[in-house]
Amino acid sequence: MKEIDCRRLDCPEPVLRTKAALEEEDSGKLKIMVDNQVARDNVMRFLRSKNLQPEYQESEGIYQITVDHDTMQAGTKESSQEETAATGLKNVSGRPTLFIATDQLGTGSAELGQLLMRNFIYTLTRRDEMPGAIVFMNAGVKLSIAASPALEELRELESLGVEILVCGTCLDYYQLKDQHQVGQVSNMYDIADLLMKPGRVITI
Repeated sequence: MKEIDCRRLDCPEPVLRTKAALEEEDSGKLKIMVDNQVARDNVMRFLRSKNLQPEYQESEGIYQITVDHDTMQAGTKESSQEETAATGLKNVSGRPTLFIATDQLGTGSAELGQLLMRNFIYTLTRRDEMPGAIVFMNAGVKLSIAASPALEELRELESLGVEILVCGTCLDYYQLKDQHQVGQVSNMYDIADLLMKPGRVITI
């Protein structure tokens, strides 16, 4: 069994090292050690996107994720990348991706800025053409929590097919992970992958 120690590594290093290990080994078992829930979830999600079936055990704050290449679903090993492109994080709609790194729109009054941001997101729900994806980073992740004034609008957008990614490292920094309510908690690897796909990226 190959082991990789990803403890004390910041996002997206655990996912990148797991990806490299999978590319080096095409059979046998792999164990990945991480020391926080965000890294655990990111690595687990990445492995599942490769049609693998990872498991984990936790002991004293250390997560040991194990995966066996033999658990890959039959007939998908050679085409896992194509299937991931078809079913994973994508925004292949041709619509723009919104990159939101603040919970306010514009500069000046914080109260006014928050009101304008809520109104902007509300307006998106009433447009015929909506964004294909929205990425929340830094203070923008505050819009995804229970106290967000735009929570219901974001839930509506998500129900209408808008892909919403929320930076897990940012939620941890602001100590808001337990208040997260909408969108998928994600990592820099997936966010960078989405932003680099063809199409417009609009920073709000």
